Amino acid sequence: MNFVFIVIFASCGKDKESNITHNTATQLYPKKGVYSVISDSSELVWVGKKIYKSHIGTINLKNGIIEVKNNNEISGEIKIDMTTINVTDLKGRAKKSLEGHLNNEDFFDVQKYPESSFVFKSEPNSNQSSNKIRFEGILTIKGISNPLSFDAIIQETFPLLKANASLSFDRSKYDVRY
Repeated sequence: MNFVFIVIFASCGKDKESNITHNTATQLYPKKGVYSVISDSSELVWVGKKIYKSHIGTINLKNGIIEVKNNNEISGEIKIDMTTINVTDLKGRAKKSLEGHLNNEDFFDVQKYPESSFVFKSEPNSNQSSNKIRFEGILTIKGISNPLSFDAIIQETFPLLKANASLSFDRSKYDVRY
């Protein structure tokens, strides 16, 4: 089973002026500065897949910081609250059972590892088309870190930044077993 994490809405606020500048190719570049992830307005959706089954749910972001430098390089770190694993495609006993399974030692062992993190930075000259940016990062789950690449779309939502990204990884690399 692989897990796919989709950050649907990661907002970062700085001040009341527009945080985005436009170039002639209509690419969006956030203004230089340090931004805080607004956890309440952000959503982390997970999809767990194996050959014939999949499940979907959410996990809360704990906090995060994103920095934009003069050269348009973007870097940051996001903390994930693993104790908030929520299964959204099941109800009742099946929901509770899967959530318990995901929280226990053979999966995420959230009692021992209540937090995961993702540290990332944009690749130089990574703006591929319109507002897509390529990122390289290190995802840490259960104290185990592995590299992970992904594309993100930066959108203007005055006065905030909005990012949309889809990340896919092999859970077995993090000692998440069934």
